[in-house]
Amino acid sequence: MHLQKMDKEKHDPLKVSALIYEADVDTFNFFFGNSKNASQKIEKLVTAGDNSLGHQQIYVVTSETNDIKGVMVYSVGDRMDKIQELNILFKNLNPLDAFRFLMIEIIDSIFLSNLKEDDYYFFIIAVDEKSRGQGIGSFILKEGIKLARGNGCKRAVLDVDIENEDALRLYERMGFGKFKEKSFSLGKWKKGAYNMEYLL
Repeated sequence: MHLQKMDKEKHDPLKVSALIYEADVDTFNFFFGNSKNASQKIEKLVTAGDNSLGHQQIYVVTSETNDIKGVMVYSVGDRMDKIQELNILFKNLNPLDAFRFLMIEIIDSIFLSNLKEDDYYFFIIAVDEKSRGQGIGSFILKEGIKLARGNGCKRAVLDVDIENEDALRLYERMGFGKFKEKSFSLGKWKKGAYNMEYLL
C-alpha cells in the first residue's frame, strides 16, 4: 500500500469522489438524491481544486497495481477561506448545487470540531467497500499522523458520527480520544458527532 498526494491526471477523480460520497452517504443523498449524481458534483470540486474537497487536499491509498483503495481529505489549521470556497462553488456548479454544498457546510459547522492553527484535520477518511478489513483505515491514520508531525502540528483531529461504532472503535484503538460531543435531538431522532483528538 502507498499513500500519495492525489494527482488528478494519474488518479481517477470520479473514483476519489465516489469514495468521498461513501463517507457521508445520508447527507449527500439527502441533497443530491443518489450516488451517481452526488459523485459527479463532488468530482467537479475535486478537479477544480482550491476548496476543501479539492485535489490539493487529498491523499489516495493505492495498491501495487495503482488501484485506489482509500482516500484521506485533510487540512492544516482552520478550514478554507469562506469567500474562496464560495467562489469555487459558484464558479464550478450551477447555483442550486452550489447552494446545496453551502447548506452541507452550514450543517457540518454545527457538528464538526473547532480547529486551531496548529491542528491537522482528517476531514474525510474513506476506504473502498471491497477493500475493507485490510487495515487501510489504520494505515491512513498512521501515515496521516506522520504528515501532521511533519507539518509541525500539535494535534490530529477528526470527527465521527455518534452512530458509527466501527469507526469510533478504530479511532480509539489508534489513540484518538473524545474531547467533545455535539448532538441535536428532535423526539427520537438524533444526529451528532464525537470530536476526537490525538496529541502529537
